[in-house]
Amino acid sequence: MARASRSLRPRRPLPPPPLPRRLRCRARLGRRGLEYSVRVVPGDAKAGEDAKSVIEVTAAPGFHMNAEFPSRVKALNCTGATLAKAELGPEDAEVTEQVLRFTVPFKADAAGQVSLAGAADFSVCNDRTCKLIRDEKVAWAVEVK
Repeated sequence: MARASRSLRPRRPLPPPPLPRRLRCRARLGRRGLEYSVRVVPGDAKAGEDAKSVIEVTAAPGFHMNAEFPSRVKALNCTGATLAKAELGPEDAEVTEQVLRFTVPFKADAAGQVSLAGAADFSVCNDRTCKLIRDEKVAWAVEVK
């Protein structure tokens, strides 16, 4: 009696290969657009004079900013400028129902481009839950005249 050939049996498809590490990280950060967005207004700056940039976090539709959460921004990297404060806390924040705004004061050392970077902590909520966002990286450049 002859055996049935193995090749005639249907095969289960193989699972897809795992995503590369850098794509997996991006997938975790993908919720950003669903719950909030971050925008930086670099502002105008002149060498040796006080200047400011604005970091603005906007809650997505269906969410609102959690005004009770102690929001903050801490400086991570600053090239070509001196920050007035290394960390901005809740007393430095302007919070409304939809927007959290930090004004980042700095003084540019010389004309050219200044690079600023920081990490923000804040919270957005909807009817069911609140999301705590820790160390949201923010980086921007300012043209100094």
